[in-house]
Amino acid sequence: MKKILVLIPTIFLCFVVSFCQDANKKNSFLETEPKLNPSFLLNPKKSDVDINDTAIQTKIHLLDCYFAKRVAENGFNGSVLISYKGTPILEGYYGYSDYYKKTKLNKDAPFQIASTSKTLTSAAILILQQEGYLNIDDTLQKYFPNFPYKGITIKMLLNHRSGLPSYLDFSETYWLNKKMYMSNADVLNQLVKFKPKIYASPDRQFKYNNTNYVLLALIIEKVSGYSYSDFLQRFIFKPLGMKNTYVFDPKNRRSNEVRGYKGSSWSEDAIVFTDGVVGDKGIYSTVLDLYKWDQALYAGKLISPELQSLAFTPQSFEQAGSKNYGLGWRMKDQSDGTRIIYHNGWWHSFNTVFNRKISDGTSVIILSNHYSSSVYKIQEIWDILYGNSSVDMNASE
Repeated sequence: MKKILVLIPTIFLCFVVSFCQDANKKNSFLETEPKLNPSFLLNPKKSDVDINDTAIQTKIHLLDCYFAKRVAENGFNGSVLISYKGTPILEGYYGYSDYYKKTKLNKDAPFQIASTSKTLTSAAILILQQEGYLNIDDTLQKYFPNFPYKGITIKMLLNHRSGLPSYLDFSETYWLNKKMYMSNADVLNQLVKFKPKIYASPDRQFKYNNTNYVLLALIIEKVSGYSYSDFLQRFIFKPLGMKNTYVFDPKNRRSNEVRGYKGSSWSEDAIVFTDGVVGDKGIYSTVLDLYKWDQALYAGKLISPELQSLAFTPQSFEQAGSKNYGLGWRMKDQSDGTRIIYHNGWWHSFNTVFNRKISDGTSVIILSNHYSSSVYKIQEIWDILYGNSSVDMNASE
């Protein structure tokens, strides 16, 4: 009996020590500001691309012609960066960041990347998972005790299987003062107070829904103690050297911010009450910064290869076909067994294309601020890079 009595406090002491060590590990991560680490930006894929090779020069010329044609025929206005097998071969800036002031686009001009923001929100969640701050199988009541919808996990937010209603729909009814910017907390409060009808039971079906990523941004804040903007700045943007990337604040717009335009009259698209909500959209960036994000993913040092593999694993199987959705990423399987990992965007008059052929390190990044559905029709780009029909990819938002 004495041995048992001695053993019990010993076990308890070990538990306390272990708990404190785990807590210190967590605290040290959030309290230590990451330094700029060039190894994040090293693409481990070996590239044999010689930029001066005749075949590569031909591709560059054809890509130049492609975008010149888009400018002439579709009014394309935007920034482009194309990397072929790990080597950037085209960087271009076409048109204006401010059409009426005739301010030319340049490498530092940030665009609203719309739903491509979801890749960075997902990354923040996976970093917190990696560091032991949360588990994506946690239910939302762990973070929002009064949340009225049961059985929904963080993972179901990430893969759009929550069944929750869209805030872009229900806020039109419940948010009465359309002159006041709505916040993420306001979206949560509407869900708790009004309990708008779900479209499906949790994990029953996939339906792309911005509400999911609004709640993910709130979870990032709840778990880390930082605002969504500060967490991304501290743990992603700054360490990767993404110096022209930030979370939009409609009350504090930046002077070099690219403006969005619509129609042949180039009318500036208005900022509206839902622009105060972030996580599903709301990040501004440049093609060079998104290329750094692309390269950091290849390097596998910011988010582990294991977690990236999970993020790139199909989670939606309702419809047969080659397209699917993982954890913050769309994907399209190719006939040769490779997979295009991508997430495009559309908000107001901004179009974003962010496509990655992860088998060889090819990336197509396009940011446009003059809305046209033609921005997503990029099959010709893939044909130039690889030859006709070797990649089947016409993007969509």
